[in-house]
Amino acid sequence: MKLLDRIILALYSFSIGVLSILLLAVPFYRPAYEWTRVLLENLRGNWQNILFPLFFLGVSIRFLVSGLWSNRSRQHAVVRHTAFGEVKITLNTLEGMAQKAAKTIPGLREIRASVHQVAEGVVIEILGLAVSDTNIPEATVKAQQSIKDYIEEFTGISVQEVKVTIQDISTVSKGRVE
Repeated sequence: MKLLDRIILALYSFSIGVLSILLLAVPFYRPAYEWTRVLLENLRGNWQNILFPLFFLGVSIRFLVSGLWSNRSRQHAVVRHTAFGEVKITLNTLEGMAQKAAKTIPGLREIRASVHQVAEGVVIEILGLAVSDTNIPEATVKAQQSIKDYIEEFTGISVQEVKVTIQDISTVSKGRVE
């Protein structure tokens, strides 16, 4: 949750709390009842008095929608069920495994991986550099196959696609021997 959302939520909660305490006093305390009645009569007929309730309605809808979306869109692990219980493998783990598998391919350097969960498994995106004088199509196909096989063998998770992006050519400088 963003900082602005937290601040608004704190103010919103405080306001609702104060209003709730005041409304709890209405049935039991005659002056609170009279004050509430007079206040509501004074609010009647003035269109500007709807701004405050509209603000509260908007904030309520905002938090309701963000609460529903954030729970659905942020699953950080792939869940597998076994005969013994539930196993969760985080997307960070899969990213590390994909990087490890890609680093074994000669001709690729500075590998970064990101993993996205889809309904049927995962999609892996690889960003990296190719060493000069490397056959890029051959190296990327090897990387795709290596990553797919490695992830599926050691996790049992279906890899739907491995996308490889070569961002640039890396020159390997060899140290001078004197």
